[in-house]
Amino acid sequence: MSQHHHASRKAEFAERALAFAVDYALFAAAWVVILKFLDPGLPVLLNEKGTGVIAILAALFIVYQAALSCDGRATLGKLLFGLRVADAEGEPLDFGRSIMRALGYVPSSFLTLGFFWALVDPHGRAWHDFAAGSTVLSDRSEGGARSVAVRLAAGTLVIAFALGAGWVGIWEPRYLKIMTVAHAKAGLEEVKTLQAAYHQRNGQYAGSLFALAEVSLAPRAFLRDMAALYDLKSFRFKADKTSYVVVTRARDVDATLVAISSP
Repeated sequence: MSQHHHASRKAEFAERALAFAVDYALFAAAWVVILKFLDPGLPVLLNEKGTGVIAILAALFIVYQAALSCDGRATLGKLLFGLRVADAEGEPLDFGRSIMRALGYVPSSFLTLGFFWALVDPHGRAWHDFAAGSTVLSDRSEGGARSVAVRLAAGTLVIAFALGAGWVGIWEPRYLKIMTVAHAKAGLEEVKTLQAAYHQRNGQYAGSLFALAEVSLAPRAFLRDMAALYDLKSFRFKADKTSYVVVTRARDVDATLVAISSP
């Protein structure tokens, strides 16, 4: 039996919530950095690669939790709040049970019900704790200013979570549509600029994106940006020596029609 077992207590839900928030923030930050690296000029919320990156990071998050919840180790969030994962006797989990616990995050994430179960369970266990026969303990004393601060912070976190849920379910789709169409219209201004350059060089307007790319300072970046903003198959050009019309569809959920024409 470990020497600190007798001094340990059941971790409060507030402590667990804040520790998890720290770990989650690490991977959320990684998501932003990766998407910005892949497409520097594209807002992360409008990047279609976001879902794929989330899937990869979710798998890595499970590995992270499994590797740092066994043999006396702890994730960064748990280290900051003096928490550790243990079995029913207060001993560290072995790697096998730690994997089971980490995989349990998947069902626990369903409407986050599995996480909030720790509020009603007498031993403060979440669904993923039941999967591994584990519990989360604190080696720090209870009460005092620290406890009050932790509870206030956790309350703020719950409010932020509620607002986040409202954002995802109600406001985000509207925001994404508005911003996607706005960026698509702004992107057509670049098409307008390149049409002018193409006409000056060739005496007529371009009839395709590839023709416009010829007069762009960064052809590959131009085509990449066009692919991110529009459905490339929807592009329609009508161009001659005196005028042009370009029509395409933005990548919002309604595939909004956008167009630009010569002055």
